[in-house]
Amino acid sequence: MTRPISVFRPNRYGCPHGAPPRETGQRNRPERAFPKQPIVLPCPSRFLVRSALSNQPARSSITRRRLAAAGLLALPAIVTRHAVAASPAVTIAAYGGWFQTYFDTIILAAFRKTHPGINVYYYAIGNSFQALGLLRRQRALPSTDVVLLESGVAITATTESLLEPLTQAGMPVLKDLIPQALNPKIAGAALVADSLAMAYDPREVTHPPRSWRTLWDPSHGRRIALQTPPDPTALAMTAVAGRLFGGADMLEGLQVGITAMTQLAPRVVLWDPVPDIYTAIAVGDAGIGPGWNARAQNQAALTPDRFAAIIPEDGSPIRTTTVNLVKGSRQPEAARTLIAWLLGPEAQKLLTETMFFAPMNPLADIPAASLVRAGATPAMVARRMDMDWVVVNAIRDQITTEWRRQNLNGR
Repeated sequence: MTRPISVFRPNRYGCPHGAPPRETGQRNRPERAFPKQPIVLPCPSRFLVRSALSNQPARSSITRRRLAAAGLLALPAIVTRHAVAASPAVTIAAYGGWFQTYFDTIILAAFRKTHPGINVYYYAIGNSFQALGLLRRQRALPSTDVVLLESGVAITATTESLLEPLTQAGMPVLKDLIPQALNPKIAGAALVADSLAMAYDPREVTHPPRSWRTLWDPSHGRRIALQTPPDPTALAMTAVAGRLFGGADMLEGLQVGITAMTQLAPRVVLWDPVPDIYTAIAVGDAGIGPGWNARAQNQAALTPDRFAAIIPEDGSPIRTTTVNLVKGSRQPEAARTLIAWLLGPEAQKLLTETMFFAPMNPLADIPAASLVRAGATPAMVARRMDMDWVVVNAIRDQITTEWRRQNLNGR
């Protein structure tokens, strides 16, 4: 007769039958049951343990009744698994860090609420170049369906046929976007834009720096924080310096920009601060430095008394993030539904109001104050500095080499 054992008393073997016998044939000491135990089940594994210790075949104690009970217990899990598998699952690859925190919990959460029949999973990547490597490795059998890429990298991915082209016939929302959102060299569409901004500590910099030339003001002392190439912030700042001091474009102004950056070197207190410039200024390790507006406005919302950001009035480069359908996606229709929603008014408004990105869909009803913080008012858009990221990415190794040659890295 199988002795019932309480399921609430597992032993060191991970089973509730009590310790195995010390010698072959010796019976266990009866265990003291807890009073008023609501559930008591027999433990078939007791016979398996005893058989293993005594080198004897296990006695058959698994009856039809027990098999039926086990099947009933497992039935809910099987039904749940099939129910989940019936819904299409879409994996989106996008940036990690603060971007993932807000994009997944706010933007995608809103999509999940309005589209309960589509499961969306977030795959975090470090940057667009890492995403490009991921797409290349998964060319034969993609495990992602949607990917966010900076525009320059998206052109490369399109050229290599890693992305499925989006058309206005198949996705009518593309007709609503601003003309700059669609690039014939990119299979996808621009989702948002971000401007280079000046981040600063309002306790030190009492007047908002409305010009990039403020960074060259010696009154700030040795309180500047700078990223170095190949970080996009440093590449964009090189372009800004070249434009400020006479360079017509990135190629012509490269040497001019690097020469101007060398003038800042003696007053740089932090090179490539960890984890980033925004945190370094917020905690008081630096007083001023360039950074991307969306992340800067996010930091300003978290620490308004210790951090602020402004987009200078003499123009600023922008960085566009595109949303793309991965070629060979296993759930193309569900992925298209997600992309169309992200480009629609609801998501565009959320992206501007909660993550401070400039929108691509003018039909989104966004308050003027939010457009100012995102650098997306008509006047701010008109002052944007043109920057060809395809050209910049092509010469980023050259820029990196020049920075290091001029000791623009603190080493």
